[in-house]
Amino acid sequence: MIERIQTIIGFDILPQSSPSARKQPRYALAILKGNHVETIDSVRRNELLAKVRQVKPDILATDNLLEIASTEKGVIDFLSKIPLKTRIIQVTGSPVHGMTSLSKLSRRHGFGDKKHLAPNEAATIIAQLAALGVGTEISALARETQIIVSRSRNIGPGGFSQARFQRRMHGTIQQVARNIIEKLSKSQMDFDQYETRTSHGWSRCVIHVYDSIDNVTRIVHSEVNRIAGVAVRISPVKHRTILYLQKKDRREELSPRQSLVVGIDSGTTVGIAISDISGQIIALHSGRGMSRGDVIRYLVNYGKPILVTADVSPPPNFIEKLSTTLQLPLHVPDRLLSVVEKRELAKSFTKDSEFQPRNAHQRDALAAIGNVFLTYERKLKLLRTRINESENQHSVVEATKVILQGGSIHEALDQSINLPEVKPFETDSPKPASSTEKIPTIKELQECIQQLQRQVGSLTRQLEYEKQKLVQKEATIREIEEESRQTERQLNRVLNLEEREQRRNEVILRKNEEIARLRQRIEKADKELENAKQTISNLKLMRRLENLGEVQPVPVLPHFSQDDIRRITTRYSKKKGKIILIQDPSGGGSSTAEQLIEFGVQVIITNGTMSHLALEQFTASHIPVIEAKKLRITLVDEFAVVDVTQLEEEIKIWQEGHKVMEREEAADALERLIEAYRLERRNEESGRK
Repeated sequence: MIERIQTIIGFDILPQSSPSARKQPRYALAILKGNHVETIDSVRRNELLAKVRQVKPDILATDNLLEIASTEKGVIDFLSKIPLKTRIIQVTGSPVHGMTSLSKLSRRHGFGDKKHLAPNEAATIIAQLAALGVGTEISALARETQIIVSRSRNIGPGGFSQARFQRRMHGTIQQVARNIIEKLSKSQMDFDQYETRTSHGWSRCVIHVYDSIDNVTRIVHSEVNRIAGVAVRISPVKHRTILYLQKKDRREELSPRQSLVVGIDSGTTVGIAISDISGQIIALHSGRGMSRGDVIRYLVNYGKPILVTADVSPPPNFIEKLSTTLQLPLHVPDRLLSVVEKRELAKSFTKDSEFQPRNAHQRDALAAIGNVFLTYERKLKLLRTRINESENQHSVVEATKVILQGGSIHEALDQSINLPEVKPFETDSPKPASSTEKIPTIKELQECIQQLQRQVGSLTRQLEYEKQKLVQKEATIREIEEESRQTERQLNRVLNLEEREQRRNEVILRKNEEIARLRQRIEKADKELENAKQTISNLKLMRRLENLGEVQPVPVLPHFSQDDIRRITTRYSKKKGKIILIQDPSGGGSSTAEQLIEFGVQVIITNGTMSHLALEQFTASHIPVIEAKKLRITLVDEFAVVDVTQLEEEIKIWQEGHKVMEREEAADALERLIEAYRLERRNEESGRK
C-alpha cells in the first residue's frame, strides 16, 4: 500500500513586519510535499489564509503563533478560518511544555547551524521540522458545533397581520428545531438545547452538539434554508484560549489534584460554584451560552471534581448529562428549595469569603453546594469522631469523599484505612528514627528522585513561561514610562512655571463653568428622558395589547378638564383610532368637548353623567358616547382594557339610535316647515280678502 505524501506549509514573518501594525504583516512561505519544496518570498496575511484554503495542507507550521496576530483572540480567529483537517504545529514547542529556539532545533536535526536565518530558509526549516514530528500541536476549535435556529428576516413595523405572522414564524422555528433535534437523536449524537419559548412556539433555539462540524452538517444539511424566513446557522465552537496539545507518548508526573465539589445552575446563563471537600469556596463563575465542554474545561483548571450538585429536583437534563460525562454521582435536594432558602445557604457559605454572588445563577450554584454540606453535616461530624477513636490510621480526605458521594460511615472508614496522610511540618525537634521503621530501598529512592526531577522540570518550564510574561510586561512598562518622560519634557519646554499656573487656573475656571452648565443640561435631559421612557413604556404596553386582537387598550382621562386633555393629546398624538375613557366627565363643557373633537377622538366612554352641552357637541360631531357600565373594563396603569366585541356592539347600537334620532329630528323640522308654510298661506289669503 502506497503511503500518502503529506503537504506541509511553513511560514515565517518578514523583517520590519508586525502583526500589531496597521498594515497587514508579510510572510515567507515554504510548501513542502515529499522532497519537493516551493518557496514564496512575500505574501500578506489574507493571502496566506487564501493559500492555505487553496492548498488544504495536512500541516500549517510556524515557530511563533503570535506572528499571526498580536493577541490570542486574533490568533484563534485566524486559525478558525483554515480547513478543519489542517493541523497547526508550533515547532518550537509551547510555553506549557517547554520551548526551544529555531536555531537550536535546526542544529539538532542537521539543517545547519546558522544563527540568523533568512525568512525563506526559516520557513523551509519550519516545514521540514514539522514533517519530522517536531513541535506541539495547537487547537483553536473544540470538537463542538453550535446550531442556531432563528428568524431570517424582520417581522416588520406592524399592521393587522403582524401578530398572525409572528405566531406562524414562532411555530415554524419550533418545527425546524425539533426536526434537527430528532435527526441528532436518531444519529445518537450528544447535544444540549436552549430554546426561547413564546406562547405560540419558539422564537430562537441554540443547540450545542458535541461532535465535529462535518458530521453535524452531513446530518442536518437538509434543514438549512429549507423554509423561507427561518435561518439555520451552523458554526464550530472556538476555544476561549489557545490550547497546546500534549504528545501522547510524553508522560509527565503531576502532583495530586485537589478534590472539588461542583454546584451547577443550568440555563441560558450557566452558574458554576466550586469548593474543596471542606466546603471552602475556591471559584465562582457564570457565563452565557456555556456548553458542557466549556464547563468541563473551566473545572479542570481547579482540580478533579468528585461530586456534581444541583439546586432543584428533579435535576435539569444539562446537569444530568454533565455528571454522566464526568462519571460522577449527582446530588439533588430532597425537596424544592425556596428563593429565601437559597439566599441563606449562599450567604452562609460566602460570609467570610472573598467570593460573593453577582447574580441569581451564581447564588443558586452556591446554594446547591451548601445543600450538600448541610445534608451531610451530622454524618461528617460523626465520621471525624469515629476516626479520632479508631486505632488505625485513616485518610480524612478519602473518608470525606466517600461520605459526600453518598457512602456510609462504615464504607468511608474501610476505604480510607492505611492510606498515607500528608501531615504539616512539626515545629518540635525531630524524633530519632526507630529501628523498627521501614528503610526505603535504593530502587524506591531512585524512583522518588526521578519523580521529583520530573516535577522540577515541569515547574522550571512554568517558571520560564512566567519569566517571559514578566519580561514582556516590564518592556511595556518601560515604553510607557519613556513616553511619559518625553511628554513631560515637551511640556516643560513649552510652558514655564508662571504660564502653567495661569493656564491651570483658567482651565479650572472654564471647566467649573462647563461642569455647572453640563449639570443643568443633564438634569434637564434626565427629566426629558424619564418622560420619554414613561411614554415609550405606555406605547409598548398599548402595542402588546393591540396585537392580541381581542381587547382594545384605551387611554384614561382622569378629569374632563383642559389640563388633562392637553396632557393626553400630547402623549398619544400619533395614536390611530382614538378611543378615550373619561373617569369624571362632570366638569366638562362645550369647550373641553371641542378640544377632544379637534384631537380626533372617535369614541368616548364615560364613567358618569356628562353635561348636556358637551354631549350635544359630541352628538353633533357624530362621536359615540358610551356608558362604561355597559362594557367589561379592566384598568391597567394609565390604560383601560376594553372588550373589542362589546365595544363594537355598543358603537353599533349608538349609531343605530343616532340614525333614528336624526330621522326624527328631520321629520320634526319638516313638520315645522310645513306648518310655517301653511301659516304664511293663511295670512296671505286673509290679506287678499
